[in-house]
Amino acid sequence: MTFNSKPKSFVTRQGRITANQKKALDSFWNQYVISELSEIQEFIRGNYSLLDIGFGAGETLVSVAQKKSDISLLGAEVYQSGIGTVLSKAERLNLENIKIVNEDVEDLLQNKIPDNSFDAIIMFYPDPWPKRKHHKRRLIKKEFIDLLNKKLKPNGIFYFKTDWKDYFDKVNLLFEDPNWEDLNLKDLEEHLRDIPATSFEKKAIQANRSLNTKIVRKVN
Repeated sequence: MTFNSKPKSFVTRQGRITANQKKALDSFWNQYVISELSEIQEFIRGNYSLLDIGFGAGETLVSVAQKKSDISLLGAEVYQSGIGTVLSKAERLNLENIKIVNEDVEDLLQNKIPDNSFDAIIMFYPDPWPKRKHHKRRLIKKEFIDLLNKKLKPNGIFYFKTDWKDYFDKVNLLFEDPNWEDLNLKDLEEHLRDIPATSFEKKAIQANRSLNTKIVRKVN
């Protein structure tokens, strides 16, 4: 099976949208959401650039944008409800360094992102697809890791969190690769060290699930 024919983990979804989210989507979509190849490449060109995959309610995206106004933050999210939440926050806080893409992240990386583009890619609490028969839908596989490596700049960082130990163990094994070097939280820059807990993380803590973190650096 080729990479392009693998089951998609991300499929664009509307989700349950509140009135406030719908208002933000209607009012600010054209200001923050981009899809054209030229728009995306222009936004991430030159500056320190970070990709947030599946940003949910956008706690991390917004937090980093507030701390580091001089970096470009690209958020990839399939749920329009989450996008609506971020658009509302970004407009209220007058954030000018955030752009959003509402599409499959594999397609985005393969077709619209040049190699050596991002200083950091983060992926916090993705869908773990816990049933064994659905494991093939998990986004992080060997092919996806190789794709991340291509899109990161030299010494670029991949920062992953999950509350599913089984998923973490498999991810950990995949990164036992000479193209990657393990890091600790203290090795990161301040804007990545001091990230507030996401809503998913808070739920995991309340449910007494373990929090598992993998931080790696691309090796030249």
